[in-house]
Amino acid sequence: MSEDRRRPRLAALIPGSVAGQIALLIVAAIVVTHALATLAFFTLREPWRPDEHPGVAATRLSTLARLLDGAAPAERDALLANASRMLPTLHLEPWAGAGAHETAPVDHTIVQRVRDGFARPLAITDLSSSDGAGETQGGIHIGIVTPNGARLSAHLPDDDRPPIRQGAIVVTFLFLAVALSLISLWATRALTAPLARLAEAAEAFGTRMNLVALPENGPQEVIAVSRALDRMRARVRRLIDDRTQMLAAISHDLRTPITRLRLRAEFIEDDHARTMTLRDLDQMNGLVEAALSFVRDGRQGEGAAATLIDLGSVVQTVCDGFADVGADVRVEDTRHVLVQGRPEELQRALMNLVDNAVKYGGAARVTMSASERGIAVEVCDDGPGIPEGECDAMLQPFVRGDRARNLDTASGFGLGLSIVLAVVEAHEGRFVLSNRTPHGLCARIDLPLAAARLASPRAAPPTARIPSAAA
Repeated sequence: MSEDRRRPRLAALIPGSVAGQIALLIVAAIVVTHALATLAFFTLREPWRPDEHPGVAATRLSTLARLLDGAAPAERDALLANASRMLPTLHLEPWAGAGAHETAPVDHTIVQRVRDGFARPLAITDLSSSDGAGETQGGIHIGIVTPNGARLSAHLPDDDRPPIRQGAIVVTFLFLAVALSLISLWATRALTAPLARLAEAAEAFGTRMNLVALPENGPQEVIAVSRALDRMRARVRRLIDDRTQMLAAISHDLRTPITRLRLRAEFIEDDHARTMTLRDLDQMNGLVEAALSFVRDGRQGEGAAATLIDLGSVVQTVCDGFADVGADVRVEDTRHVLVQGRPEELQRALMNLVDNAVKYGGAARVTMSASERGIAVEVCDDGPGIPEGECDAMLQPFVRGDRARNLDTASGFGLGLSIVLAVVEAHEGRFVLSNRTPHGLCARIDLPLAAARLASPRAAPPTARIPSAAA
């Protein structure tokens, strides 16, 4: 219970806004940096009392040795006496050199520091074993002879520790920089994770109308945008539902009068008038059905379950259906690959493309090939194509290639390509229209693969392959 109570209190201390959390992150990084730097300083620093530090004593002794070496022989005793009063911890005394050992502890750390501080050859003798003073005072007793003949003895505190290397300091601060960088990256990712989820939800809703869960925690700005996006999604879906219901009601209300008009048209005595009236009624009924199909195909992609589909079989089925009724439709290259989606929708999209190719180009050539996204299906014809600059406009509902056409000369309503685009986007693919050289149109569908491995291409008739249109 106590931990559960602490968590809300801790959350209350964290700022709710993005600016506040970024400021807290920067301040926390600075505080942690200073804390670790201070800890490293106190760990690696020298003691506050320099008189007890072996390195300080060795430096002072080497300085005194230089002064005695440069002074006149008559002044050395007075200079050594004054130094002994000022530096009592060194126990400085004149040394005659009689009875001393001739070996010097050259490898001792403190002795090496004295030699380094003197900066010239210096004779140093170990006196600790001769008088035992080093053991009673907890250090080493040495005798020094300078190049100019100055002699003195001193006690130095014993320190076997090696001097601090710069590598340790570099490694310490390098570890500090890496640790702070990793902590900052983790905190930044935790701060931006709600934004990434929000962008994913917006992208999914904008392309497939899927309802991806919106982030419910994070900074105040993210929560506000998340709630606004949720309200916007509800309004858009309500608008789509209203449009669907409106078109369904129009279809239901128009079918009855259209049926009555067809019955009445059958009693028209003039054959030409009767034919024209029945054709107009058929076009009216077709327009209603096409509009309903467009809305229905857009709605089915939201909740229908996706399955594994052999795309090559779907392409072959569509082409065989047109060939059975006498249309000039050929499959020039096909592949048995698996895609994930809804077979009825993909079949309808391919039927629309092949139907347009046969209607406006007289024939259709279907080719399947590998692409960067996975698999590409191209439906090409030798028709007049689409005027440059109008390929994107042709994907909009109720837009046809020839703007001068009317319902008396064309049976289409400009919804076929819009349905194809809706189906392809619902399957996370891409749909592109491009003109061929010297004439003709190529409609290309790129779909992602459900399996990574492609099957071997099926044998195709010995015909020349049509070049792929640029995606």
